[in-house]
Amino acid sequence: MKIYLKNGMSKDFPMTVFELEDALDMLGTDNPVVDFRISEHENMDLPKSLCRDFTADIYKLNLFAERFERLEYPERAAMESLLASNPECEFEDMLLMTYGLDSVPVWPCKDYYELGEAMIENDMVEELRELPDEYIDLIDREKIGRLVHGKDNGMFVHGYYCVPSNYETPDINIEFGKPENCFFRLLIAPKPTGSESTEQFAQWLSLPCNKENLNDIAKDLGIGRVQDMVYYDFQSALPRITVESFDNMNHIEELNALAEKLSTLSHADFVKLKAVMESQEFTEISDAAECLNCLDSYGFVGNICSADEFGKEYLSRNLPTNFDLSVLEEMDLQDFGSKILSYKGSLATSYGVIYGKNMDLFSAITLQPEQEEIQELSMETEMSL
Repeated sequence: MKIYLKNGMSKDFPMTVFELEDALDMLGTDNPVVDFRISEHENMDLPKSLCRDFTADIYKLNLFAERFERLEYPERAAMESLLASNPECEFEDMLLMTYGLDSVPVWPCKDYYELGEAMIENDMVEELRELPDEYIDLIDREKIGRLVHGKDNGMFVHGYYCVPSNYETPDINIEFGKPENCFFRLLIAPKPTGSESTEQFAQWLSLPCNKENLNDIAKDLGIGRVQDMVYYDFQSALPRITVESFDNMNHIEELNALAEKLSTLSHADFVKLKAVMESQEFTEISDAAECLNCLDSYGFVGNICSADEFGKEYLSRNLPTNFDLSVLEEMDLQDFGSKILSYKGSLATSYGVIYGKNMDLFSAITLQPEQEEIQELSMETEMSL
């Protein structure tokens, strides 16, 4: 499900917890409540009533995307009928709907005739229950279907007849605990002895953990060393460290050592690390470890993720205090911001701007004395001509 977050950032939901936390870091906030829009053009199979602006907890948004994508017919038809009959419902209500679909009657019928036939066969028309069997064949199925439709206020959805008016809101409270405090997760299992997978024996390993725990996990699975395991899934809190970076279990201790170092960082420094790794295009575990050693040599301004945003922020800090900054809102300052960033030796990343620590990122760019002399001489020459 393609969803647009603030600043035009688009993401495919559902995501892992690490990916959700990374999205919040890109937005420059620790508040999980976000504004978003479900894309209509990139989700052509979704009901139009679903493709609009919302505000909700990003973890609940993720749960909704996960539950919605798992729906199969006839549940999907029931869900779409509820959305169609409640086009202005709040996002919380939509999430609850995914838990209460069993209260919506659904019949496999594509038109009034099939609906009438289904109602008669299942003895759902009270007025016909006392009618002798020999007269049943004479009943107009389509007319019965129309009568039932009018009475139920139902609707046909993708070959199903649904009655959303029967929906009962489930009495549940959806809460989310604090995400696990780790930086990498691996779904590990013993190495296969033949061609068959061992994924059914797999369990999640969260890093960092102490070395004894690593070996204890191996022992629990009947393996001598953790390096003798394989992994079937890899999740990382550092987007630049991917499954390509961790290509086999021989790197497990190196990865665990990195995770231990990451656990000592403040969240602000962790976001800075991600920005530095992006700016330098680092993708190796060793690169991340080296970045940690020189992190203090970088300056970082978060929540400025494009040259255009930087250009507007730069002007807002250098224009006169009484200048009406609203005129900058509709201006495209991409080229201007890029030139200032280049002059300052800095770079805009997905998380903010990285620059040299001793550089004054937002100071006004002024001509040096020798440049002023050259400029004055040039003006005098032009005037004399």
